[in-house]
Amino acid sequence: MNVTALIVTWNRLSQLQNTLKATLALPFQHIVVVNNASTDGTGAWLSSVSDTRLRIIHAENNGGGSEGFFLGSQYIAKQVDTDWVVFYDDDAWPAADFLEKLEHVDTDRSAILCAKVVDFGGNLCKMNLPWIRRTATWKENIAYLKGDTSFVASENYTTDVISCSFVGAVVNAEILRRTYSLIHRELFIYFDDVYYGYHLHLLGYKLSYTPELVMYHDIGNRSNSQIAPWKTYYLVRNMLLARHLFKENSFFTWPAILFRIVKYLLCVCKQPDRLYSILLLAKAIKDGLSNRRAPLDQ
Repeated sequence: MNVTALIVTWNRLSQLQNTLKATLALPFQHIVVVNNASTDGTGAWLSSVSDTRLRIIHAENNGGGSEGFFLGSQYIAKQVDTDWVVFYDDDAWPAADFLEKLEHVDTDRSAILCAKVVDFGGNLCKMNLPWIRRTATWKENIAYLKGDTSFVASENYTTDVISCSFVGAVVNAEILRRTYSLIHRELFIYFDDVYYGYHLHLLGYKLSYTPELVMYHDIGNRSNSQIAPWKTYYLVRNMLLARHLFKENSFFTWPAILFRIVKYLLCVCKQPDRLYSILLLAKAIKDGLSNRRAPLDQ
């Protein structure tokens, strides 16, 4: 089995060094790293790494994770002869037995295998769990907020899913060659992976959560209670863009969108710069409704 690693990085050199060390220790045939115009010495360090399997793409600008994964997928589709591509960020890496386990997984019918993503303590990273079904109604959104886990994959059980996370997505390379344009590079961050997997689901491809495959994610002490205003902008704008990207089959229904906007409004009201945060949220709503996809700083 010929497997390629695809890693996207931006200004996290110390974490990237750990990630690449763990990656180089595994028998990947190819390792593609997309450097999103880092300014912390990442480019120079990558150029100093000597391994014939390593291919480095230096992006001219930081277009976010979505642009990085698009560029990497485009390069692999056109330049790399491989069977499978493992997607992950610069703060994640596959377990030591990842490729060994992949050899024994039934891959015949799957377009994407979604790995189980855990932190250093072995605790499940819920943010990386793929969805089994959407939260369509107000009732379902409230149930999800209260902890109903029936909408996402169960931690230790193989199941069909409708989305993926780009931390631990193992993508069939032939299908990637045909569909990488469905990675929406203009999203910058958030939902690029969910939407790519959902696109494939709507096209009839099989996505499978496969907990035998384990990916480590260095999430540190991240808190979900305080999200930077610019991140909230992309969460809300990209959620609304789903109405343009999928039309009547939008991943987010109107009840789901309204429910989440209320939740984010409550969050931004707790920010130190509350007025700025609220105005940025309003801009996100306006840009999402009007199908504006330019980066926030443009």
